[in-house]
Order: sequence, then C-alpha cells, then structure tokens
Amino acid sequence: MNVISVRTLVTAALIVLGIVALVAFLATIISIVLVVLVAIVFAEGIRPLVEELQVRGVPRPVGILVVYVAVLAFIAIMVLLLVQPIVSEASSLATNFPTYQKDFLKWFTGVEQQFHFNVDVAKQVGSVIDATRNILFAIGGTIFSIIVDFVLALVVGFLWLVSSDRLKAFTVDLFPEAHQELVVDIFREMGFRMGGFLRAVAINSLALGLVVGVVCWLLRLPDPVILGIFAGLTAAIPMVGGIIGVVPAVLLGFTISPEYPIVVLIVLMVIQLVDANTVVPMVMNRVVSLPALGVVLALLVGGAIQGLIGAILAVPVAAALQVLLVRAAVPAIHHAQGRTDRAYAKAYVPLSAGLKDSAPRTGGRRVNPR
Repeated sequence: MNVISVRTLVTAALIVLGIVALVAFLATIISIVLVVLVAIVFAEGIRPLVEELQVRGVPRPVGILVVYVAVLAFIAIMVLLLVQPIVSEASSLATNFPTYQKDFLKWFTGVEQQFHFNVDVAKQVGSVIDATRNILFAIGGTIFSIIVDFVLALVVGFLWLVSSDRLKAFTVDLFPEAHQELVVDIFREMGFRMGGFLRAVAINSLALGLVVGVVCWLLRLPDPVILGIFAGLTAAIPMVGGIIGVVPAVLLGFTISPEYPIVVLIVLMVIQLVDANTVVPMVMNRVVSLPALGVVLALLVGGAIQGLIGAILAVPVAAALQVLLVRAAVPAIHHAQGRTDRAYAKAYVPLSAGLKDSAPRTGGRRVNPR
C-alpha cells in the first residue's frame, strides 16, 4: 500500500491555500476585472477595423482613435434619435394614462362579465406601475457608474490594442520553442472568438431592430423607427433585453385601443422568442463557435455569478476557455495517454481569419489528419 508522504500533503495544502487566496483576491477586485474583460472584448471586436486601417497606412494609435470616434458618433446619433421621441411619447402617455387606464379597465370588465371570471386587474396594474417606477429609479441611479465604467473600458481597450502584441510576444517567449507556434495560434483564436461575440451581438441587434421596426409599422404604432432602434439596442442585453425592448411598443399600444397592447405584446414576444431560439444560437455558433447549449449554460452561470455584467461577459469568456480546452488541454491529455491527435485535428477547425491553413498545430508542428 502506497503511503502519502508529508511533502505531498504539504504541497497539496499549499496549492489549495494558493487557490483560495487567488479566489479571495479576485473577489475583492471583481469590478475591476469585469471592466478589463469588457475592454478586452470591445478591443478584440474592433481589432479587424484597426488592422484594416493600419494596412492602409494609418498608424495604429490613430486608427484606434478613428474607430473610437466612429463608435462614439454612432452612439451619440442613436441617443439623439431616441431621447426626443421617448421624452415626447412618455409625456403624452403620462398625461393620458388615466384615460387609457380607465378605458382598459372598462374593456377588461366587459371581458370578465362575458367569460365569468373575476380578477382584481386594477390592483395588478397598480403593482406593475409601482414596479416599473422602481426599475426606472434604479436605472437612473446606475447611469453615472455606467458612464464611468464605459470611459474606463475605452481607455483600457485603447491600451490593450496598443500593447497587446508585445504582451503576447513576451508570454509566448516563456514557452519552449517547440510549442510557441501553438501558443500564438491559441492567442489569435481566443482574440478572434472574443471579438466575434461583439460582432455577433451587433449582427443580431441590427436584424432584430429591423424586424421589430417593420412589425411596429405594420401594427400602426407611433414612431416605428424609434421602436425598432430601441429594440435593437436592448437586444444586446442578455436574457432581459428582449423584455425591455418591447415595453415602449406595448405602452404605445394604448394610444390605439385598450386591448391593443395585448396584441402588440403577443406579436413582439413571438419575435423575441424566435430570435432567442434560432437567430442568436445560429449566429453565436457560427461566429463564436459555441453550441447553443454552451451559450445557454454560459449565460446562466455568468448571470448567477455576477448578474447582468456576468451574463454579458459569459459567452466571450466561455469561448476563450473552449479554445484553451480544445487546443491545449485535450492534446495534453491525449499525449499523456499515449494517443495521437489525428481525430482531434480532423474535428477541430480554427475560426480565425488569420489562419491561412485550417489544420491545427500541436506541439509546434502541424498535424496532418488522415
């Protein structure tokens, strides 16, 4: 019978204590870590644009600033397009809401009498209004911190794009020469997938915004363009974005008839469900190469760990971890077992556009699957 030595026990204890200390340290700086991760995802998302400008002779720092100006200009235009109509419609709804509420209660009372059921809808409406008011107050209270974190993320993203190549080169140099080519591929693939998440979100937001705008126009709602833009922007928020995106359209349904918000809600929720269960998994699988189950599990785990910001970062972080698992951990396990990597090499195809040859590399040499 093998006896575990004291040295082994001490080593194991030190490893466990080191892991616990690392987790405790990360927990104390979690907000900073999240901002840095957001900055890296954003930087990797715009990296292709920066590199395209660099190919055209624009210095990298100037190219980053050009892309930043374009992004900020787009955000400013969206805000200008949304603020005035939203304020105008909100004022109109606030002024006329007692009339809309009275008409809705009258219509619902008729439905109750016709189908012989009894619901205290006035109380339910009041609860919804109170909850909505509290949510709006909470959103208003976090705007300042969001702006500060946004500016910090832009600064960190700029520094990441300027210095990440040197940082990666330094890290690659720490590995044996036989594995450096593989490490370079892993870094490239992780950056491509993390940036691909941002591009996938942009594609989905554009598609959903166009569909919602057209549907709102067909439903004869006021300001369908603004409603489409709002739905597209909120689509970038995981899990709750779809619900938030339909709220303005549902409220504007009261301007047509008391029962019209129900029709609007049903139609737009069907669109949101179709998007969440078909378009989002398809785009994520194609751009980030995460299966639908992986996307859902990542969102649930990220949301449980760190709420909304955790859900936003869950998919790109999961994509990066998948690269490490498939490119490094799996081949290492196969090597330890004395197995070849032919089946693995045949199954895995890198997504990175920078990889001219799709055959993966293992241990600094290309594997030729047969």
